[in-house]
Amino acid sequence: MVNNTKDNVEILELEKQIEDISKQLTQTRIELQELKREKTILIGELKELRSKRRKLIDEAKKIRGEYRELTNKRRELIEEIKKLRSERNEKMNEYRELINLMKEKRDQIQDLTREARIPISVIRKEIDRLEWMLQTSIMTVEQENQIIKKLQRLNNLLQKALKAKKEKNEFLELRAMLTSLRFQINDLRKKISELREKVEEIDSKRNILRGKLDKLNKSIDEISQKIDEKQKRVDEINEKYQALVKELNDLREELQRLNKELEKRKVSIIVEKKRRVVEEKIKKGEKRLTLEELMILYSDVDELVDEQ
Repeated sequence: MVNNTKDNVEILELEKQIEDISKQLTQTRIELQELKREKTILIGELKELRSKRRKLIDEAKKIRGEYRELTNKRRELIEEIKKLRSERNEKMNEYRELINLMKEKRDQIQDLTREARIPISVIRKEIDRLEWMLQTSIMTVEQENQIIKKLQRLNNLLQKALKAKKEKNEFLELRAMLTSLRFQINDLRKKISELREKVEEIDSKRNILRGKLDKLNKSIDEISQKIDEKQKRVDEINEKYQALVKELNDLREELQRLNKELEKRKVSIIVEKKRRVVEEKIKKGEKRLTLEELMILYSDVDELVDEQ
């Protein structure tokens, strides 16, 4: 009777352990399903985030290309401005030199004009008259010398008048050159101003692109951070999932072992009962035993469990 009670207690304990492990198995399966569900959601979110980040990266790449083209164009414009400024400076130096030369010419013309105020035609007419007198008129040596001296003065005056005329013509040519230079300098200034406006326009566009690029880079960084966080969670889930799978296999093995132990206990109880019956028959002198009774009498419990 004591043995029966002990066997029943052991069976109840085994059944309790089996129940507990079954609950653990169920809970582990639930946790695995929840992890699998969470991982599926995370993978979907990661796919969406990576797609969004890829589009933003492509957009940023496009903007960088546009920014690079504007920078190259700006560099070309700056080089062109430098060349135009160099050319303008050369023209301005020529302009200043012409101004100084014209001032010198003006002073020379004023000096010559001051000495030769009589028109060239009048001087030449007077020279022709005096030369005609020398050739045709009868005069004293003194009169002839006076005319020759006067002719000399008139020829000197004529030379100064002719030189003054030449200087005036050269002055006019210099003034024309000065006017041309002034137009060229103004044209260069206009071109430089137009190019500077283009540079400012490019700078404005570059600032807009830089602002867009900064905004895109910030969004890309934020998305990358989210991707890292979600990927980290996926890695944690994978690690936990593997641990739970191992735990599930261990629980299954333990459940199988306990079920086998429980079955062994139950069979053992049945065998012990039947064995006592067979032993009673032997005590009573019965010599003919069945094959089953012989197996119960001489086999151990493990062999009988294996045959079940």
